[in-house]
Amino acid sequence: MNGGLNLNFDFMFKDEVVGHVEIVDNQLVENIVYDDCPWKHMCTKIKTLPGILEVLNERVMCEERWTPQLLEHFGLKEFNVYEILKKTHGIDVDDFSWIRFSGENITWNDVKVRG
Repeated sequence: MNGGLNLNFDFMFKDEVVGHVEIVDNQLVENIVYDDCPWKHMCTKIKTLPGILEVLNERVMCEERWTPQLLEHFGLKEFNVYEILKKTHGIDVDDFSWIRFSGENITWNDVKVRG
């Protein structure tokens, strides 16, 4: 990526926007909190890029579980946390939190793992 990491996304809880994060050229530009409920918003108190990146890394299952077949299923050539986040939206079967990237017009029903 030219200039470094660039991400622009909303933190979602089901269909509720609970926060917004913008990272430009490896700099945390904003972490806006719309709902400071800790089980809805993953980064309510985080003010640094390393803190945000740690939370994002936790939204992707460990590298060892990403077999070549799983990577191929998601259209990836190699393990890359940010590309995996873009493909999976950081979905975890244990909660209702997810990430909606700028420009996406999707809802909880589009990304949820549960039936």
